This record gives sequence, structure tokens and C-alpha cells, in this order.
Amino acid sequence: MLEDDVEPHATPRLSGQAELVDASLAALARGEGGVLIAEQQGVLGRRALVGQVRAEAARAGLRVVHGRATHVDRVAPLSTLRAALSSKVTGPHGDYDAQHLTALREIRTQLVELANGPGLLVCLDDLHLADDVTALALRMLVPGLAHTPVLWLLSLRRSQASAAVLGVVDVLLESGAHRLPVWQPTEEEVRLLCRRVLGAEPDPAVVAIASDVDGDAERVVRALHDAGHVEVTNGKALLTPAGRALPHWLVTEVRSALGDLAGPASEVLDAGAVLGRRFTVHEAAELLRRPVAELLWAAALLVETGVLAAATNGLTFRSELVRRVVYAGLPEPVRTALHREAAEVVAKEGRPAEEVVHHVERGGRWGSEEVARTLRKAVQDRAGGTGGAARLALRLLDLADHGSTGTGDLTVDAVRLLSADGRTSQAWDLAVRTLNGTPDAATETRLLCALAELADSREPGHGHMVVEYARRASARLDLAERDHADLAAVQAYRLAAAGHTAAAESAAASAGSAGGEAVALGSAARSRIALHRGELAQALDLARAAVHEADRAGPSQRRLNSRLWLCAPLVALDRFDEVHSTLTLVAKETAQLDAAWPVPHWQHHKARAHLAAGRLRSAAADAELAVLTAREAPSSPLLGRALLLLCEIRTALGDLDAAEANLREAERLGGRGAGSARLAWRRVLWLCEADRPDDAAEVAEGLLTSPDLVAIITTAPTPVVPVLTRLARHRDDEGRVDQVVRIAHELSERNPGVLWVAAASAHVRGLRDRDLGALVRAAELYRLCDRPAAAAAAFTDAGRTADGQRAVDLLEQARHEWTAVGAAHRAGRRHDRDPDDTVPSLSAELWASLTETEVRVARLVARGLTNKAIAARLTLSPNTIGTHVRNAFTKLQVTNRVELALQVIAHARTRT
Repeated sequence: MLEDDVEPHATPRLSGQAELVDASLAALARGEGGVLIAEQQGVLGRRALVGQVRAEAARAGLRVVHGRATHVDRVAPLSTLRAALSSKVTGPHGDYDAQHLTALREIRTQLVELANGPGLLVCLDDLHLADDVTALALRMLVPGLAHTPVLWLLSLRRSQASAAVLGVVDVLLESGAHRLPVWQPTEEEVRLLCRRVLGAEPDPAVVAIASDVDGDAERVVRALHDAGHVEVTNGKALLTPAGRALPHWLVTEVRSALGDLAGPASEVLDAGAVLGRRFTVHEAAELLRRPVAELLWAAALLVETGVLAAATNGLTFRSELVRRVVYAGLPEPVRTALHREAAEVVAKEGRPAEEVVHHVERGGRWGSEEVARTLRKAVQDRAGGTGGAARLALRLLDLADHGSTGTGDLTVDAVRLLSADGRTSQAWDLAVRTLNGTPDAATETRLLCALAELADSREPGHGHMVVEYARRASARLDLAERDHADLAAVQAYRLAAAGHTAAAESAAASAGSAGGEAVALGSAARSRIALHRGELAQALDLARAAVHEADRAGPSQRRLNSRLWLCAPLVALDRFDEVHSTLTLVAKETAQLDAAWPVPHWQHHKARAHLAAGRLRSAAADAELAVLTAREAPSSPLLGRALLLLCEIRTALGDLDAAEANLREAERLGGRGAGSARLAWRRVLWLCEADRPDDAAEVAEGLLTSPDLVAIITTAPTPVVPVLTRLARHRDDEGRVDQVVRIAHELSERNPGVLWVAAASAHVRGLRDRDLGALVRAAELYRLCDRPAAAAAAFTDAGRTADGQRAVDLLEQARHEWTAVGAAHRAGRRHDRDPDDTVPSLSAELWASLTETEVRVARLVARGLTNKAIAARLTLSPNTIGTHVRNAFTKLQVTNRVELALQVIAHARTRT
């Protein structure tokens, strides 16, 4: 026990604590003794509070002596007391048993001498470590000095104290000792303390550690930050993985708090520190290669002493700080060896893949084949969603040895997962880097199959690269027959997407029907070829075969874009309900797998279906969402296609300025993903609506000579041939008129039962021959196949052909149809534009009422993300996201997610 004057660390004090301390110090000044007992609760006990009391006593002019009991007391009784007052005690290493009473008398004499004058404060920390003789000495000294100005401040941890020490404490409490109240801060108070110290918002793990410290939490948090265990990033204070060194004083304090733990108890702590905060006795035994029975009593002891706690299906460290101290105390080679063994243990126990890979990373290698299989299965099952599985696959590739078994499959999985997660550039780079290496034949083939679809989200030149890679791979001598078929299917798919119909058909024939990729990609390619040739029913049958083959891979491995192959044939066959059912299923699967890539694609297809069915407002909303989402990946060909689709819709609605802006942007992109023919078709529509028939006819002339003319006619969501016929007649080009009529007739013959094709054929014949009956029949056929905008155009042409009252009735019918689809301005150009815009007006005051988080959530809703996907992006819970969405509904006065998305679009317009 030494005279001490240690400055206290700032720690909150309860009013009850302050009153007790002040009253005790006042009594001491009056010559009266007393006892204060501080029971340690957290990891570091009550030492900060003890330091404050000592400092207050020193400032009051009192003498202060301080000592800390240690395990030495149990070997050499009274050593703590004797060390402080040994000047008059002879033979400190002599016969303790013979000198206990003499030593006790001399200690009492020394205390009385020190108390003369202003008084004496005696502080004893860690009293729970004291020996039985010291406990007996206190039981005699404290009552004997009750009328001497000596104030005792005893700090102990009850859970680790011996029966003798507990007995003394209980007797002292019964005799009038005061227990200092425990200051237990709320979680919010601790959070604010951490925020003040770190200058950032602490995550729950940081708050939990600070809450564990029943002492100077501020000092501990600052020390953890300085040691690199807490990192501040983007305004967030995050707890980093254990492994870095900790301050020596902190390690010493925590190890002192752990008490005398050795043998199996210490081994269980070491194993648990490596396994994680939660672990089981069986896992610890497996890691230590010890029988479970040998560790049961050690685990029970650790629970009894409060180091561990019983949790569901195992044990848990009561404090993460304790776990980190134990972990930091393990030598690096020991930690590495234990982690390597732990990877196999947790894999065998069926723990999450993240835990397994955590140990693999720190163990330095994959470990056993069982560990590798566990991790690969987690990737294939998309554990943690598509994004999580992609990150896991990349981490495993970093850990794998070059050329080791299974890395090829893992690379293919990583490429597919990255693509589905919307990280197409990273997926492409990984695949190309692997292809430029020395992959085996099977891996090269599977990578090219993945790239065949990935190129749908890349610039057109990437499709040609895939074809060249596939041709190069086909020359390998070690290719299996099935690999040859798959590579042919890859070439067919990309060539068909580029419009090279003849070459694509030749490659598709080489693919055959070997199954797997050859059938899926080959059938998808043949479906595109059939669609471009105007063979609509065959296109749908082939698309169904492709989807069926893709589905055989199972829900976790199925391509998310395979069902989208059905959309174009279904729209061409007027099966709009099936289109929406298909897209609903795609959206559901996308949400379940937490994928990002398909979102703008199904928005685009949904807009096309709405446009074909004459639902212009719904089409505009979905097309704007597709453009908004596609802008995040400007290299994607979808942006060009979505812009041209939005241009067509806005042209139909009469919003020519906005439509021209979309058209010009698509032209600046070079028609990326849309092709020159589709771009020319949208330019023709805009020029017609702008009442510039001469310019429109000139552009249409190039379209009429394009090899993609039939493909444009069969895939456009609105009839093409009537527009081309009107423009050819405007130029008095009967040859072109006959060409269009012949093409429409051939398509009608090729697709019996497809009403819109029959209607278009009748429509152009009626225009050429000024046949009123043919035009009316075309209008009625359009109505039967649920294409009201096309019906309105046919009624308009019929009204202009007829005379008298018949013309008036037909034009009135046209006006009714145009109004129904939201384009009243088109009825013979006799009606003003409908003042209603597609996107509702937005109040700046309403938008300003949103919080920053609500704005971010609203923008993600506009992109089509689910609450779960938004929660993953913003690291919040889905329930919290739901609350933000509902708040945005209320503030913006909307009732559903589509209306909310429209408001986001309206805000984006005002900003531009």
C-alpha cells in the first residue's frame, strides 16, 4: 500500500455516489471512520471511480494509500498489506504463520499513525483476489479502527471472490458499510459518449464494447481507436476484425479482471477467442483435440466466474473486449494454426460460409477438401444473396492456389454472380483475364457461355469479341463433343443478337441438341432468327425450349434473363397477359436472389408490352424507370434501346420536345444496342408527328432498303407497315407501296391466326387501294387483339377515305380511341393535346419535406428495388426501409410505389 495521488479519468457520477463519498469524507474530517464498497461489474471494474475518490481525498488534504490485491496474496498471506507497511516488520520472507498477529498489530499501528491529522483514505482494489488471512485481517482492522479517521474504499468482483472475502464484505455491510451505487448508463448514453470520442456514429458492436466497461469507457474507446480496432469511415465508426495489438495497460487490466485462470479453462478461452464470440464446447474440444468431458468443468467455471455466458446452443463471451484481449495474447503462429483447424471445425458443424472463409483467410490456405466443398456450395446456393455470394467467390479465388482443383468452376460462378449483381464490367474483366490465361477446355467453354449472355449488357463490340473467343476455343484438340456444341451455340446466340441471321443459323445447326448450353443458347438464338424472319409462333416455341433447358439448372443457378427471351415473341403474338405474368415471375426471382442486372430489362419489356396494348401512360412510366436505371451503366446497350422506346411513347403522347431529347441522346450513343434501323424508325415516327412528311419519307426510304426491315416490322410494339405505306404514297412511289403491301401479306400468310398481322395487311391494302372496307376491317381486328392505338390509326385512315356522315362517324370513333389511349391530339389533328402529362407535377415543398434517407430510399424504389434489396444497399433493416417508404408516401401524397417512382422522375426533370 503506497501513498498515491493519481489523477482520475473522467467518468459520470450518480448523485447517490457523490453524496456517499462527500458524506464519508466529511465524517473523516470529523475524526470518524467508515467503509465504502464498490462492486465491480464490467470488464475493467470500478477503477475510474476509485481514482476519482482518491483524487478528491487528496485535494481535501487527506492522506491516501492505495493497494491492489493479487494472486501473490494466496501464496504469501498479507503480502499486499505488509508491502505497504513493512518498515517496522522484520523478515518479510520469514515464517508468516508465526508472525501474522505481530504483523497485524504493526499494520494497525502504522494506520493509526498515518491517520493522525487530517485523516486517511485506504483504497484496496481487486479485493476478490485477497487471501483468507487478509480477509481475516480486514475483519479485525476495520471494526477496530471505527473511531479512528480511516476511510476504507474496497473494490471487488463478487463473482470471483472467495467465501472468506464475501463473508467479510457481508459483515461490513451489516455493520454499516455503504455500497456505492452502480452507474449503469443507457445504450443511448454510451452511444453519445462513443460519438463524442470518435467523432462519428458508432456501430452497435462499438457501443456494446463501451457498455461492457464498468470504468473509464471513454479511455477504452479511445485506446481501441488508436490501436486500429475501431475505424472511422464515411462518418461511421466500425469495429474491425480482431488481430491487431492492444495497449499494454488495457491488456493488463483485462487479464487482471479475468482472475486466476489456467489449464483447461485457459485453453477453452483461447479456443473460443479464435472461434468467435459464440461457440460450443464441442467446437472448442474439436479444435483443441481434447475429449469434451475434459472441458466441461472448465466451461462451467468460466460461466460461473462471469467470463462466459450460456447462450442458445452454446457459449458466448460476455464481453467482446475480453475476447479480443485473449485473442491478442495468442502468438501469431498459434493463431494461424488454430484458424486453419477452425475452418474444418466450423465447416463440419455447418456454420455459415462467412465464418468458414474467415478462418480460411486467417489460416492462410483453403485447408481440407471438405472446407472447399462447403464454400463452393455456399457460392452455388447464393448464400447471402447474389451480391454476398459474388463477394465470397472473389475472396475464395484470392485464397486459391493458381490452377488448383475447382478454381475453374469457381471462376465461372463468380462471373455469373457478378453479372447478376449488376457488376458487369468486373464480371467481364474476370472472364477475359481467365480466358487470356490457360484455362482447361471445360472452363473456357463455360466462361464463354456466361459471356454470351453477359454481352447483352455490354457494347456491341463485346458480342463480336465473344464470337472470336468461341471460334478460337473451337480449334482446341482437347474439346469434348458437348463443348463443341456449346461453343457453336455461343456463336449462334451472339450472331443472332447482332442481326447476322444466316451465320447465326449455320452456327445454331452445328450446336445440335446435345443438351445444356447447346440447347438453351442455341434455342434462344433460333428464336431470335425466327422472330426476325417473321415466324412468330416458331419463335415462341423455341424461346420456351430455351427457358425450359435453362430451368433445369435449378432456381439458384438459373439465368435470371432466360425468361426475358419469351417477352418479344409474346408481345408479337398479342399475349400481353402472359408477358406481365412472365415479368412478375422475373421480378420475384430477382428479389429472392437479390440480383440487380434484370431490373431495368424487365422494366423495358414491361413498357413495350404496355405500348403495344395502347396503355401509353403506364408505358411511359416504366420506360422512364428503365432509362433511370440504365443510366447507372451507360455502357449498357439497354440505355439506347430504353431511350428510343421512351422517344416512341412520348411521340405518341405528343410530347415532341422530350421525345426529341431522347432521340438525340440515343443518336449520340451511336444507336448503341438499338441498331440503325430501330433508330431510323423512331426518327420517322417523330418526323411524322412533327408534321414533316417529306423528311420522314426520306428517312423511311433508307428503312425500306434495310435488311432489318422485317425484323423491325415483327418486333416493333406498334404497327410499322401503315406508316411506311402512307409515306410511300406521300412521295407517289407506287413501287414502295406495293413492296410494303407484299411484305405485310407474306407475314400474314406466314402467321395465320395472329390478328395484328392480319390487321396490318388489311390496313396497308386499304391505304393502297383506298378500300374503306379493308380499313374498317383492320380497325376491328386491331381492337380484337387489344391494340387500341393501332385501331385508332386505322379508324382515322378510314374516316379520311370515307365521305359525308360516314367519315364523321369514323373520325369520331377514332377520336374516342385516341382519347382512350391518351393521345387525343392525333384524331385528324382536330383536337388539342391532352394537357395531362405522363408524370404528375411535383410540389417543391412536398419534396423538400423528405429527409435525406427518405430521398435515397425513394430513388431506389424508382429503380425497381424491393425493400429487402434497398435494406442491403443502405445497411438498414427491411422494416426500417418500409417505414421510410410509408413516410415518403405520406409526404408526397402518393399511394403506391409506381406513383412514388413518377414523383422521383418529376424531381429529376426539375433538376435538369
